[in-house]
Amino acid sequence: MANDDLLGTRQAAELLQLSADHARRRLMVNQPLIYGAWGAAWLIGCGAMWLSVLGQHPFRGAAGWASAVLGAGIALAIVATAITTTRAGRGVGGVSARQGMMYGLSWPAGFAALFTLIGAATHFGASPAVLGVLGAAGPLVVVGLIYVVAAGMWLDWIMFWLGGWELLVAAVGAWTGPVGVLLMNAVAGGGGFLAAAAVVAWRNRA
Repeated sequence: MANDDLLGTRQAAELLQLSADHARRRLMVNQPLIYGAWGAAWLIGCGAMWLSVLGQHPFRGAAGWASAVLGAGIALAIVATAITTTRAGRGVGGVSARQGMMYGLSWPAGFAALFTLIGAATHFGASPAVLGVLGAAGPLVVVGLIYVVAAGMWLDWIMFWLGGWELLVAAVGAWTGPVGVLLMNAVAGGGGFLAAAAVVAWRNRA
């Protein structure tokens, strides 16, 4: 009888573990997709802007087509982030639902504030070089800060280090000037996101 009770307890524990694993997979945000979308946005968008400003003396700003490429990439990355976090939060209530909602709202709020600041700098006569640095480094600062804070909420070390890396890229890149910061964003910023996507995908398969 004792053996039957022990077997029943083990089966119940295994069933609970399987249920928990299934729920975790259903609720897991598709981080490789999000990181990959942001990596592609920085690599392609900032790369296009960098190509459009090469050889400018003095710096006049990126071509309209290049800015449109970066803007479209950022918009698609925000949409990918919103869709995946919303899907992961379906059927979840309480504190988790509120956390997901606040996290989702932080993205448009952060970028709206950034673009408003850039608009104010333009209004008050900031030079094209200064606007170029703000426009290139600013988005990485927003993304990096959101990731660092969100990592503390979810205890995600990969997200934490990725956010810190993007903040470092923005800070160092800003000192390279309006042309160099674009190259830094494309290679180091976009590369950081793509590396994180690969690491998380590998971890999820393990």
